[in-house]
Amino acid sequence: MVSLDTNIRSLPGIYKRYASLLEKLEIFSLRDFLFHIPTRYDDYSLISKISDVQPGEIVTIRGEVADIKNQYTRRSFSLQKAKIKDETGEINIIWFNQPYIAKNISLGDKISLSGKIDLKGVSLQMISPDYEIGEINFLHTGRLVPVYPETRGVSSKWLRRQIFKLLTENINEIEEFMPEDLLKRNKLEILPKALLNIHFP
Repeated sequence: MVSLDTNIRSLPGIYKRYASLLEKLEIFSLRDFLFHIPTRYDDYSLISKISDVQPGEIVTIRGEVADIKNQYTRRSFSLQKAKIKDETGEINIIWFNQPYIAKNISLGDKISLSGKIDLKGVSLQMISPDYEIGEINFLHTGRLVPVYPETRGVSSKWLRRQIFKLLTENINEIEEFMPEDLLKRNKLEILPKALLNIHFP
């Protein structure tokens, strides 16, 4: 049975494989994992149609993958180039040295991307945006996105995904320790709800 004191090496799933990396972040138990608090948030809450975006804006766009490919240079440098379209237009997307992206993303995929709009010549583009495939339940785009203390091999995106899973699965294990009258008097949320809002406002 899983409790807040359960060691991460005993948690079901992939955590044993990541245990030594998580321990560098002082995450030893489920409790430590759930209380691994963001240091800041990226504001990706502005959702725009492609035709409405302007250079310099930090926005989220949602559309369909019209093109995706790897482009290699002579020095083993690679670009991942995509074209995303919605009902209002198209925009070019570029990532650097991440060839797996072209395998993760397929033509026709519905995709959400968040990042800064740049201008190249007369064309708008996004450079190395955060992205996720799908049309619902966005964790990494289109919202205030938590950014966590990281270590090599453990990114904020990975932590975000795992914390969401662990928090939703174990929310009932989190007990409020403050008296109810104190919470009401100071208009404070109960701990489970407060923790959920800290991670996913």
